[in-house]
Amino acid sequence: MPSSPLFSIVIPTYNRAHLIAKTLNSVLAQHFTDFEILVVDDGSKDNTAEVVRGFSDSRVTYYKKENDERGAARNYGTARAHGSYITFFDSDDLMYPNHLRVASNLVASIGNPEWFHLAYDYQLEDGSVINQINDFDEHIQQTIYFNNRLSCNGVFLRRDIALQFPFEEDRVLASSEDWELWIRLLSHFKLHYSNEITSSVVNHDQRSLFTIPAEKVIARDLLLIEKLRADAVVMKQYGQSFKRFIADRYTFFMLCLAEQKQRLGVWQWGMRAFQSYPLILGSKRFLASIKNSILP
Repeated sequence: MPSSPLFSIVIPTYNRAHLIAKTLNSVLAQHFTDFEILVVDDGSKDNTAEVVRGFSDSRVTYYKKENDERGAARNYGTARAHGSYITFFDSDDLMYPNHLRVASNLVASIGNPEWFHLAYDYQLEDGSVINQINDFDEHIQQTIYFNNRLSCNGVFLRRDIALQFPFEEDRVLASSEDWELWIRLLSHFKLHYSNEITSSVVNHDQRSLFTIPAEKVIARDLLLIEKLRADAVVMKQYGQSFKRFIADRYTFFMLCLAEQKQRLGVWQWGMRAFQSYPLILGSKRFLASIKNSILP
């Protein structure tokens, strides 16, 4: 393996011994072979180490660290990566064989972009595809601000950009740390993309939004709002839309609370959403949350 491959694939993992072998096999089956894999075990208590060390391919390197959540694990991998581009692949998802070939062609055709994203799909554990995210267009800069449709698996960062713009490591922000980074990057650089599907996000029970207590979701996204508000470049880029962004997060709180049958919270956050951005009253999520809070 070259000392400086084109791609470094950083795979943070935590207690995914039963899934990570399938992920690694999908990476090692790539048509494009100039890559390294850095598995960052974020304090697993299962036999993840045994599974990963069972791979004899010299491109696979295993690191074990104390548990600090995915943002810190990704930064840990970035600091040890040698590739020109870094991508952060989840340890329970799959690469199709064309993933790195499409990425390589995009790098060559655009000319070393700061970052880019490849299309992906969602599949169930039985392999059946249930959705495809392959409709990005010139409005992508605004679209991602209000709806995080980027998959970590599909994002590639030039190494100097990844080092300059690390993930936030605050545990409270866990599961929104990627979106926070995408918004910061969108404020600085154009996001290039391909609508060719090259990877798959595998849906399973542990990924369900509604297994997370609503209070944790609220604390997470309030911190997201705080982090973005404190970033002068983000505010310059998106400041006029920020009240709508805040109201949109509040309607997300409403949805979580409605699903968890916390009706009073739905109405309280609905009022705050309206106060922040009155036009939010017409949004589908606002209306659906109110409806769900009324139904028995």
